[in-house]
Amino acid sequence: MRTTIAILLTALLMAGCASKKPIEQPPQGVQAQPIEATPAGAGDGLRFSALVMPDSQVPLAFRISGYVVSLKQIHGQDGRMRDLAEGDHVNRGELLVRIRAAEYQDKVQQASSQVDAAVAAAQKARLDYERASRLYQTESITKPDFDAARAQYDSTQAEVRAAQAQTSEARVALHDTSMVAPFNGEIVKKTVELGAFVGPGTPAFSLANTDTVKIVVGVPDTVVRSLKLGQPVQVSVDAFPGRTFNARISRMASAADSITRNFEIEVAIPNRDHLLKVGMIGSLQLVHEDKEKQQASILVPLSAIVQSSSGKYGVFLVSKSSAGDIAQLHPVEVGAVEGTEIRIMSGLAAGETVVTAGATLLKDGQPVEILK
Repeated sequence: MRTTIAILLTALLMAGCASKKPIEQPPQGVQAQPIEATPAGAGDGLRFSALVMPDSQVPLAFRISGYVVSLKQIHGQDGRMRDLAEGDHVNRGELLVRIRAAEYQDKVQQASSQVDAAVAAAQKARLDYERASRLYQTESITKPDFDAARAQYDSTQAEVRAAQAQTSEARVALHDTSMVAPFNGEIVKKTVELGAFVGPGTPAFSLANTDTVKIVVGVPDTVVRSLKLGQPVQVSVDAFPGRTFNARISRMASAADSITRNFEIEVAIPNRDHLLKVGMIGSLQLVHEDKEKQQASILVPLSAIVQSSSGKYGVFLVSKSSAGDIAQLHPVEVGAVEGTEIRIMSGLAAGETVVTAGATLLKDGQPVEILK
């Protein structure tokens, strides 16, 4: 029995020692593809697309509340008059909509009456004050009586100013019962109808200035360094195939977006004939100054890009070793996103094999197995 127990203890001890050996991890399965250089002539520029937007757009709302009693009337295509609607053009100063003004007219009359009463009281207080001044000079009244007359005069003057301020406020409210167009533009949104009740701050129309339209795109630092304010560019619009529109760079952001790391560029397009509508898709091509570097750049899938804790970008390349394939992290300089791919400006060479799927699960030097 003792011999049997000793043998069992020895076997358990040997099994425990064997369990301390490190367990080898299998290679991480990834997908990879060889890098191909950008074809000659494909690096003449980068194309960016964005929606066409108005040069300026403001919501028009009432400061006061009331019922809509009239809307601007325009001639329809059938020759009949109709209410102002989305897509209609209006000129600066034109009356667009009016709310009921009767109660605001009453407030103006009430405030005016209060001004008249305050002025009358002030005139009486002025006469009393002048009389008290003469009597006080001859010592016919005491100083407290004189001070009371002067205080009454000052008080009535303050009441006149307060009544006048109320009258001015009532007149402003009466004026605000009418909404006029602040500039020439097109109605892009309408939210009021005849007879509807509108509250303070409720938008009635959205007015856009489309004499000039714009598109705003985000470009990387490798492109923005080659751009200048006022630089002419050609813009194409999907709605007008085969036609280009002359435009200029009207604004450039001074700082990159914290998420995309791109710089916002605004391109202004003259639109006097109003062919371009808000919401159309426009695109433009921006050219690098360093064309040789651009022609040598390559495209990789977005899934191949990883970001380190320091914020720098890199890709994993598959290298051969005595133990098999391993993934090695290489820093790269990224360019513009083109669909599901991103342009690599430096850090890679043609012929290398880059991990395209599973890169976020890898560590530098980790064994990998390329899945077919």
